[in-house]
Amino acid sequence: MSARRPSAVAYTAGVVVLPASVAYPLWVILRRELARHRDGGGRLRPDMADALDALRAAAHHHAMTANGHPARTPDPDPAPSRHELLTTDQLAELLGVTARHARRLAAASGIEPAARGAWHPDDAHHLTRTRQEAA
Repeated sequence: MSARRPSAVAYTAGVVVLPASVAYPLWVILRRELARHRDGGGRLRPDMADALDALRAAAHHHAMTANGHPARTPDPDPAPSRHELLTTDQLAELLGVTARHARRLAAASGIEPAARGAWHPDDAHHLTRTRQEAA
C-alpha cells in the first residue's frame, strides 16, 4: 500500500487555500458546469461569481508565471457556448469606451479574449465592476 501524499490544501473557518497548480484544472471543470447551470436557466450568486473570477485569475497567473517561464500558455478556456460571448464592440459599449480602449482595459486586468474579438460575459462584468469601483 502506498502512502498518501500530504495535501497542500489548507482551510480555516470560511477560507480554503489551494495550490496554484490546481487552479486551472478546477476552473475548466467549473466553467463547464456553470455553462450547464446557465443553459438550464440557473443564475450565479454574486459571491460565487467573485470566487470564480478569483479562481480564473489565479489559474491564468499561475499558467503564465509558473517555473519562471512567462511564455507558458494554458489550454484555451472552453467557451460555454458561442452565443454567450460578447464582441469587442459590445464590451466597449458596456464600459462606455472605444473598442481599442476596452481591449487595453482588459489587457491591464489580465483578461484575455475567449476568441478573436470575443469576450466572456463574466470578464465583461468583472471589468465593469472594476471600473465602477475605481470611479
